[in-house]
Amino acid sequence: MARADVIACLELWKETEALVMRIAADNQACVNNFLDRNQGLSFVAELEGELIGNILCGHDGRCGYVYHLAVSQRSRREGLASAMLASSIEALRKQGIAQCHTFVAFRNLTALKFWRSVGGNLRPDLRIATVDVGEHAAPAGQAWSHGPMLDTGASIP
Repeated sequence: MARADVIACLELWKETEALVMRIAADNQACVNNFLDRNQGLSFVAELEGELIGNILCGHDGRCGYVYHLAVSQRSRREGLASAMLASSIEALRKQGIAQCHTFVAFRNLTALKFWRSVGGNLRPDLRIATVDVGEHAAPAGQAWSHGPMLDTGASIP
């Protein structure tokens, strides 16, 4: 993925049902910065010059992370998501990263089913906590909720 792809990627993410975007992180400037720091780990799929899929992947030196993986509705079930994931996993492996995580909304059954199909395991021992550090962060000692941390009891389909 190159800087020239970012605007099209943002549009695809907006169109992808159940894909969670955050204004503070999912904007052109932040994604460009992310790509600069994580070169060669994110990929796009194109058809006749049109972006139809992408994966946003990076690492912190010890673990890899897939932040977004999206394929346009009309191009799904053709193996694009699996191919882009394989490319990112191989790039992580070449950089010495042995494990990769992703974040999936607990109600996104389509995504959960995909991650299961590629060998992903839902971690029952973890929940995600988010601390905002930007200019619109909650004052010290206070928290703003991104929603309840619930154990839904749901299993991966």
